[in-house]
Amino acid sequence: MQVLVPYIKPLIGIWLMSVAIHCHGATAQQNDSNVSPKVFTSEHKVKIAGTSLSYTAIAGETWLKDEQGLPTAAIWSTSYVKKGKSKRARPVTFIFNGGPGASSMGLHIGLLGPKIVELPDLVNGDDGVAPYNLIDNPNSLLAVSDLVFVDPVGTGFSHVIGKGKNQDFWSMGGDTQSMADFIHQWITDNQRWNSPKHILGLSYGTTRAVDVAYFLSAHYGMDVNSLMLLGSALEMAALSPVDNNFMAYFSFVPTMAAVAHFHGKAGQGKTLAEFTAEAETFVINELMPALIMGSRLSKEQKNQVAQRYADFTGLSRDYILKSNLKILIPNYRKELLRDQGLTLGRGDGRITGMEHNNAADSPLIGDPVDYKSSGIYGASFYQYLSTLGVEMDRKYNAWNTQVGKYWDWSPDIKAYSNPQRYRVAKRVGIIEVGSKLGKLMRWNTDLDVFVASGWYDLVTPLFDTKRTFSSNGIVPERVNIHHYSSGHRLWLDVPTQSELLNDLTNFYQVSE
Repeated sequence: MQVLVPYIKPLIGIWLMSVAIHCHGATAQQNDSNVSPKVFTSEHKVKIAGTSLSYTAIAGETWLKDEQGLPTAAIWSTSYVKKGKSKRARPVTFIFNGGPGASSMGLHIGLLGPKIVELPDLVNGDDGVAPYNLIDNPNSLLAVSDLVFVDPVGTGFSHVIGKGKNQDFWSMGGDTQSMADFIHQWITDNQRWNSPKHILGLSYGTTRAVDVAYFLSAHYGMDVNSLMLLGSALEMAALSPVDNNFMAYFSFVPTMAAVAHFHGKAGQGKTLAEFTAEAETFVINELMPALIMGSRLSKEQKNQVAQRYADFTGLSRDYILKSNLKILIPNYRKELLRDQGLTLGRGDGRITGMEHNNAADSPLIGDPVDYKSSGIYGASFYQYLSTLGVEMDRKYNAWNTQVGKYWDWSPDIKAYSNPQRYRVAKRVGIIEVGSKLGKLMRWNTDLDVFVASGWYDLVTPLFDTKRTFSSNGIVPERVNIHHYSSGHRLWLDVPTQSELLNDLTNFYQVSE
């Protein structure tokens, strides 16, 4: 098990486009025993809900060490701690983005931190241009909890040092242990063992959140009060839109219906909630059985299912029949608004882009959600780092594609008591942490779970989120699922920002 070098005693978040932010300063020689982790501390004030709040910001490194006491990695985090006499009973929330390969930047200045970017109207085609404004976050969770934004190895300023190797951390097991060790050390250094502890993640960050909470409980005897899961990804099978993945042929259909409803292609005269509920019923009672039947369906039955499919998704019946009832998300993104020359965003099906080839069967130049928003956050975060006094000589990796490219997706062997079952899981590619959450909720009968899903999220669809949380031994009475008029990165919709943060604030009060 790895241990950490404490870096301060009193105190201490899916871009598909790579954003590298460069900050300048002196370089620490990692093999020099006299060098210590870099830490930048500053004092600030913010107005939240009309009330002024003073806080300390600590941006810096924590060094992980191996069993021989040698440094292996420098983990970068930014902590916000409310100033006051007593901190030991104040909640603290640890925050991760996903990927794997994403830094916490988006969650940091997009939704949760004391300062956020003032967004243009991306849904209606305004992607903005510099200068961008950083404003006080009127609903920041700092009002109810201290916040710690964490960048795993290979993201942000976090990187391997000494004899550390990326592959030691670029796996489910290695990533989980390093993040759990970081949390344990932060809690210990800051004497916060009696504080309510929360973990919030987005996308793969939800996978990480469950895995880390499980590890903390099993190895450190540290229970968390709640998990907050945005764009939940607890089972990977249904989230992978590739040929011959049976679950991918139906998991996204209710979200397709929501997107078609927004663009006026289907469901007119019905509310969004009503129409998507009907789409869910169609998937369960008609589409799934038809997919199971395959070529055993009569021509009449197949035509009937295809017409119903078309009614919900806005696609033509002929297109669905030619696809053999098997529509994948890349195809849907290109086909729905082909007549307008537009391609749908994956992160948010309301946001569109115009590509040079309108005859292609899938998007060619990426996700409009990414290429219309990444510049906003890259420039803004670079500017924000200077207000924290951060001076580094290496790039800030907002999104590191190398992490995902070389990530080891092998299931965690520690989750299997039977070696044969582990080998089978590895062979068939079972990647899930839903069963761990079910077990964790039974170990810790006070653990509450907050789940946020966007109606227009074509990455982690709401239908699959409901399916996951309805099984795996997860205790439904302690799960709160919320739907928002947004996509995968819920903060890209301005009205959703305040709605989500208000719901999270109320959740803190219930879970403690």
